[in-house]
Amino acid sequence: MKLATLKDSTRDGKLVVVSKDLTRCSEVGHIARTLQAALDDWAYVAPRLQQVAIGVESGSQPTMRFHEHDAASPLPRAFFWTGGSGGFSGPRDSLSLVEGASDIAVTAQLALITGDVEAQVASADAKDAVLLVLLASDISVGEGRAVSTFSPVAVTPDELREGWNSGDLSLLVRRNGKAFDGGSNGKQEPASVIAAAAALHPLLAGSIIGTGLGKTEGALSIGDTLRIEMNDRTGHSIFGAIEQTVKTRGK
Repeated sequence: MKLATLKDSTRDGKLVVVSKDLTRCSEVGHIARTLQAALDDWAYVAPRLQQVAIGVESGSQPTMRFHEHDAASPLPRAFFWTGGSGGFSGPRDSLSLVEGASDIAVTAQLALITGDVEAQVASADAKDAVLLVLLASDISVGEGRAVSTFSPVAVTPDELREGWNSGDLSLLVRRNGKAFDGGSNGKQEPASVIAAAAALHPLLAGSIIGTGLGKTEGALSIGDTLRIEMNDRTGHSIFGAIEQTVKTRGK
């Protein structure tokens, strides 16, 4: 199942179910108005969303065209993000930095959205807390983190099939159309990174955890265009693309 948040007049946007090929979507406000609302009652809501997803693929569900440019980050704001706190930019929004910004860097990786997780949870129990997977981008300026962004679409782990966390799916990061030199950190068990994040305090449903999977880092300059995506084993985009141009604020 693939989920996205379309921008509207509210902070948290509106939840839609997206087709596997990322071309169509169906509004699901009658089930859950926002992704956070869905995560808060996942055991009840997820099966209903899954039925919509089946209908989207079969043609029995009303749909409209899905445009990645209309999407916010799936969770426009989150209770917890290992890359920092606060709201997030949209995956196609410009990256507006302060005048004179230098030492601009990007870190891209796979991230997880969790359900509720108890503090000091055992790794064996933490695996079931993975509800959704998405791409994450962190932009830092100097020593401080400036902007975090997530892919247009978040997907349930079953969309990635078995072994998705073994590093066999490549994260594609390009600056001005050219690939960054970067590489995977190797195997990272989702359960272990969740357990580490919950070592000192519980995690609320809707927490986002960076995995380090496919982690790529590189330098950026004002005017650069950054594109981050991941394709499945047949070459099709899984999450849609983060594509942003670095600009000076006000220009």
